[in-house]
Amino acid sequence: MKKRVLSMLLTCAMGASLIAGCGGSGSSNETAGNDTAAQETADTASEEKAEATEDAGEAESTEEAAESTDAAASGDVVTLKWVTIGSGMPDNYDSWAATLNEYLAEKIGVNIEMEVISWGDWDNRRNIIISTNEPYDIIFGNGGNFTSDVALGAYYDISDLVKDNMPGLTALMPETYWDAVTVDGKVYGVPTYKDSSLSNYDIWDAELVDEYSLDIDDLAKSLDAKTEIFTQLKADKNDYPVYVKNDGLYYIFDKYDQLGAGLQILGVRYDDKDAKVCLTLEQDDIFSELKTIHQWYEDGIINSDASTLSEGRVYNMWRVAQGWPSAAVTAWGPQMGKDVKVSQIGETILSNDTVRGSLNMVSANTQYPEKCLQFLDLVNTDTKVRDLFYYGEEGVNFQYTADGKVEKLNEDWTMAGYTQGTFFTVTQNAADEFNQWDEVKELNENATPSVLLGFTFDTTEVSDQLANCTEIWSRYKSEVITGVQDPETAVPEIKAELEAAGWDELVAAAQAQVDEFMASK
Repeated sequence: MKKRVLSMLLTCAMGASLIAGCGGSGSSNETAGNDTAAQETADTASEEKAEATEDAGEAESTEEAAESTDAAASGDVVTLKWVTIGSGMPDNYDSWAATLNEYLAEKIGVNIEMEVISWGDWDNRRNIIISTNEPYDIIFGNGGNFTSDVALGAYYDISDLVKDNMPGLTALMPETYWDAVTVDGKVYGVPTYKDSSLSNYDIWDAELVDEYSLDIDDLAKSLDAKTEIFTQLKADKNDYPVYVKNDGLYYIFDKYDQLGAGLQILGVRYDDKDAKVCLTLEQDDIFSELKTIHQWYEDGIINSDASTLSEGRVYNMWRVAQGWPSAAVTAWGPQMGKDVKVSQIGETILSNDTVRGSLNMVSANTQYPEKCLQFLDLVNTDTKVRDLFYYGEEGVNFQYTADGKVEKLNEDWTMAGYTQGTFFTVTQNAADEFNQWDEVKELNENATPSVLLGFTFDTTEVSDQLANCTEIWSRYKSEVITGVQDPETAVPEIKAELEAAGWDELVAAAQAQVDEFMASK
């Protein structure tokens, strides 16, 4: 048994740091997987029920911990607590859990207790759980908090346990994915094998594509290639062809591996064999795209309030999202209420950041690390278990059709499918004409790995410089990525502030570690 011992003073200090420094839950990128999950969990369960479940779990945790040791010794069923995100606790949680736990007990001697935290409460609640060492066995997370939690000692080193306890997932998932959850040579997370590579797509209103006879594959080759048609659409439709919120055209930075540092402007281009750490704003590809975006803003192609908007709008003539081609039919089109046509932008990329978009970690304090992994293996590979988590309770939320597909009976299930396990063992929805997950799996298998796949920047020695530079970019980011500021003047100004805040030391430290990593490959 592995235990983490922290003094109360150290715990409180680190907790305050976490709460102050982890305000976001990760990338703001739109994805078909997250969009689909959000659509499927649209109806939020009552806050009162979620709070009651939380309070009950806390009150019983000490008693359960004592009982669990005896249970393990006698071979009885053990209970694992899984903390995750969604739209709160399902209304039919008790009956769903009874069905699930009967099956889990028979298969692997486990019962599961869920805490499903609502989207708006997630950051605060998760940080409290981690920083106060609150009892749990498994917790959902992503790249936004993974490495900082590892540094705190929050998670169990599962390196020597995966092979024996997760045979199904290790056979299903490419071995390189484990590299993305390795820190200092140790594995601390279980990837959710889904759209775990990154493919961005231009999404166009199909009516406009037909009306203007657009070659969207040609237009996908660059931002500048779209300027002429956007200018025409602005004049003809008296609307903004590019309507964005304050994260702007964020996807232009996806070509750069961000080293796990969480700073958009620090990175190495995914295909740079020399692995040069750089200020991405200065690179020719990014700088030229920022100039195009600024010109669009000046010409009224981008909405004038973009830099201050926290929410976008439903209809867009054009936008970009991460996903896969058939999401045009299963997600993007239905969400917009229009038929859409899509074209991929650039290559499909596999990196630490893409894999870490959805992870599950085992608590350093769990008494049952092997059982945790056996359970997660079952979630990923046993279709009965996978469907129960993804669709809800059979006969209440869904039913199987005669041909073995799933018919959803309602949209009441509040757990988020993308957080749980692989998409590739989920039973096909009868409403879908084909299994879109086959398409996603093919993208994953053919993805181009980042040159830094498996590398994580240890920022311990330059944490102050990183924090200062992150704060500087946060002040400029919205206006730069939405085109409000001219990069010709903004980028030199940003660079000067960064250098005064320790940018050169940050880059030097990153480059030294990157060089060491590349030499060891």
